[in-house]
Amino acid sequence: MNSMIVNTLPSPTWNWLHMNEQTIEDFPKLEEGAVLIEVPQEVEAEAKEAFTTSNVKTGMGEEFLNMIENSGIDIDYFEAKGDTRVSEPLRVEIEYQDQVNAVNAAEILVPEGSHLVCVMNFTSDDKACGNAAMETLYHVAKNASLTLIQVTSLSDEVNFFNDIGGECDEKGEFSLIQVVLGGKKTYLGSHTALSGYKSRLSTDLAYLVKGNSGLDVNYVASHTGKKTGCDIRANGVLRDHGQKMFRGTIDFVKGCAGAVGSEVEDVLLMDETVSNQTIPVILCAEEDVEGTHGATIGKLPEDLMFYLKSRGMSEKAIYEMMAIARIEAVADKITDEKTRTLIANRLGKAEEV
Repeated sequence: MNSMIVNTLPSPTWNWLHMNEQTIEDFPKLEEGAVLIEVPQEVEAEAKEAFTTSNVKTGMGEEFLNMIENSGIDIDYFEAKGDTRVSEPLRVEIEYQDQVNAVNAAEILVPEGSHLVCVMNFTSDDKACGNAAMETLYHVAKNASLTLIQVTSLSDEVNFFNDIGGECDEKGEFSLIQVVLGGKKTYLGSHTALSGYKSRLSTDLAYLVKGNSGLDVNYVASHTGKKTGCDIRANGVLRDHGQKMFRGTIDFVKGCAGAVGSEVEDVLLMDETVSNQTIPVILCAEEDVEGTHGATIGKLPEDLMFYLKSRGMSEKAIYEMMAIARIEAVADKITDEKTRTLIANRLGKAEEV
């Protein structure tokens, strides 16, 4: 495959903005990567040759999903027992080695009345280089919930492609927490179909983009069910020559009466040499809905700087403290102690940069 288009906006904007999609030239050929999985006793796990669900939309898009499906890799399939609150997190740990070209895929089914937390940690050696990809599909049934926590802590020479897609039935809830703390070029995509009555999506993203690294994000919440709800929140830090593109779309499809959606991004720009692009989108084909979006982008307020400097802090120390606080605000929502320790250790390294 010579090139691939990913992270396409559901409704294109002006072409001259170059924000509608991302074209990846010379997309690499990937092979199935090694993975360490810890499965709770209330979850059934097996390897499948293909995804069991069909017609699923994902954030990165059709071309990427087709690549995964045609790659010939096994799908790590997980299904929680019905009407069960799973006692321990389902853990998926992937550590990428030097000159990596790896791809993995998972499918998670949460049946009616069940509740599951899945933790995915993606790490690498400091000297690792190459490309890695992850595809995750899910289905949350009636009165069920899935919390998916993904932490990316990769070297500055690893490109990472992370795609998610799934559906929530009546009163089903999907919570996504993503923390990006490293990588050369990181691509995130997530598409959630809120098809069930009163189904809900909660998304929290924290990112630190530094050096010459880049982050490209495409989140889509598709409201088709009545009285559905979504909250999309992003807290980020850009420094050095870091580049970031954030696309967030709330799509109110005709028939989703009573649906409510909001998205907000807070970006701290630590250097004049960073590049930040944000495009929040609300699509509305239904009258009886409520949608809001906003973004706070820039440096710290002068009054806050004055207050902290008067307490003896240098400008550099103030920005470092506030940058870490943005990441920790999202990390504090993670109940898994092992994952929080991983983030804390990585932030400790970030303080030395």
